[in-house]
Parts: sequence; C-alpha cells; structure tokens
Amino acid sequence: MSIDPSALEPYRTVMGADADAFVVDLIESYLANSGDLVAAMDAGLSSNNIDSFVRAAHTLKSNSAIFGAQTLAGFCQGLETTGKEGNLAGLQGKVDELKAEYGQVCQDLAELRKTLPG
Repeated sequence: MSIDPSALEPYRTVMGADADAFVVDLIESYLANSGDLVAAMDAGLSSNNIDSFVRAAHTLKSNSAIFGAQTLAGFCQGLETTGKEGNLAGLQGKVDELKAEYGQVCQDLAELRKTLPG
C-alpha cells in the first residue's frame, strides 16, 4: 500500500466523532486538487519555470505526507531540492516515476474512501 492510514490517527484523535467526515473531506480534496499539482510540475518542467515546478513539488509533498504517502513525498522532496538548485534538465524520468507513484496513491486513497461512512 502506498499510503499509511495510521498517519491519519492524529486527526482522528483531535476530531473525535467528526473524524471520519474530516478524513473523507481530506481525501476528496486531495483527489480533486492534487492532479493540478502534478500538471503544474509538468508545465514547469516543459517551460523551465523553476519557481512553479518547485512550488508544486513542495505542495504535493506536504499534501501527500498527510496520508503517509512517504514514497511519493520522497519523490517530491528530491524533485523540489533539485529544482531549488536551479536546473530542471534531465528530470522527466523522475517526474514519470512520481506520476506512477501518484497514481497508486490516488488508487489507495479511493479505496480507503470507500471504507469510510458518508
């Protein structure tokens, strides 16, 4: 599994009875919006827009870490760090790897969502 559902436990502790609804909202928001971040990374890469690429990688990293998607967050961290060094050349292969892991994360989150009420 590409996510660690136990990463959501702190939210469950804080939210109490509202935890499932909150987790559903988090998952639905991620699934609805994270694709835009992947697209922004692609666009930043193709146009050599380092700022856009780094910002999207950073945001996707943070959003993915919420769900314990450590492999995806690690890919994002590496790409963010490389981007901050000022050179995006040769990163397409790494972005393609990120996309494959991202697809798995989305699939696992969709499966998790099915197990939650609401």
